Amino acid sequence: TGPSPVSDGTGTAQSATLNVNTPEGTFPVSAELAAVRRATARFHDISEAYAAGYTTENEPCVAIPAGAMGVHAPNFPLILDPEIDPLRPELLLYIPGPNGKLRLVGVEYFQAILLRNVQTGEVAPRLDAAPWNPAEFEVVNPAPELFGQHFHLTPPPAPQVPWHYSLHVWLWAHNPNGIFEEWNPTLSCPAP
Repeated sequence: TGPSPVSDGTGTAQSATLNVNTPEGTFPVSAELAAVRRATARFHDISEAYAAGYTTENEPCVAIPAGAMGVHAPNFPLILDPEIDPLRPELLLYIPGPNGKLRLVGVEYFQAILLRNVQTGEVAPRLDAAPWNPAEFEVVNPAPELFGQHFHLTPPPAPQVPWHYSLHVWLWAHNPNGIFEEWNPTLSCPAP
């Protein structure tokens, strides 16, 4: 779904865009994304994220030359739940500051891809990073959609992480390539 329509006073529906003040600055987002900002604003305090079930344990800062995703803070009960709730993202995205303090920059939605073995009928996520043969496995759950965006197909980035659908949303750090792009070129991970 797209931004919530609102009347402009002429009877014509317009997309609602709200400015929400954040510690990192202000840039406009749709009414739907403003609701996600309100729901996640408390996670600027990392202790609030930990209390809500998110963790940064053993999570590196992820970057490539094109930009960074930062430190992924997964909430495993939300990851294991196949439902996508826009106000409860499965992961929070942080960038370490020069003092090591984590700064909230975005959220990530996550849904494991379920594959059916055509020979046995078994349905399970796939942890192997190698692509699967469509003659052997068929996808059970199609890519979800949120905020009018289809999730990306993402291979396992680490052991024990399945192939999955993901959607990054840069709510707290402007991304000049787009709020839903995977990599944010304005961010970088500190040198190890």
